Amino acid sequence: MSRTLGRLLDEFGCNRGGTASSGAVLVVICCLVAATGCDRDGVEEHAVAKGVERMPDVDSVPSAPGETTAGVARSGRPWVVPAGWVEAPEQRPMRLATYTVPVPAGPVEVAVSRFAGRVGGDLANVNRWRGQMGLPPIGAGELDETLVRFSAPGYDGYQTRIEAPTGVMLAAGVYDASIDQMWFVRATVGESDEADRIQADLFGMARSIAGLDNEGDD
Repeated sequence: MSRTLGRLLDEFGCNRGGTASSGAVLVVICCLVAATGCDRDGVEEHAVAKGVERMPDVDSVPSAPGETTAGVARSGRPWVVPAGWVEAPEQRPMRLATYTVPVPAGPVEVAVSRFAGRVGGDLANVNRWRGQMGLPPIGAGELDETLVRFSAPGYDGYQTRIEAPTGVMLAAGVYDASIDQMWFVRATVGESDEADRIQADLFGMARSIAGLDNEGDD
């Protein structure tokens, strides 16, 4: 340390008979403080580990209203896929799975999705779909006329066919009490005969979520 001090004093003229300025003395003091800190323990490096980023599991997603976009329920994929339906390999926003169904007019897309809770209730869901088809909302007294309901232990669901000048929407909802979430299976087609071709299979897949094989199980 004394040799270091001597070199610093020489550099600033303190050992050559000159008078060091107050600024020079201050610089020497600062250098000594820095050198003392380095001599004490050396330079310490703190390595910060980088976390591995991953998509959250469905069960870790907060149950705020909103449709999940990845993963499946705790019971796996609880639906039975009809013969001939092909799952699209790419993920789609707001969907758990998308299937293409061959019909003469061209493939039809069937979307499977899931929301937390009951998503506002059956009437709100039906009126939301009617709005998407360009139709006015219905009242609570008309709801049961538009739905076919089904149930199983721990599940209650419904299916509906919404016809409009723009096309036909086939939609089914299944509430799963064990996870407090609502499954939806939906498709929109341009013509009534196309809807006729896929209706039984689409509703059958929705019912299979509740463990129902056909319309006579409930």
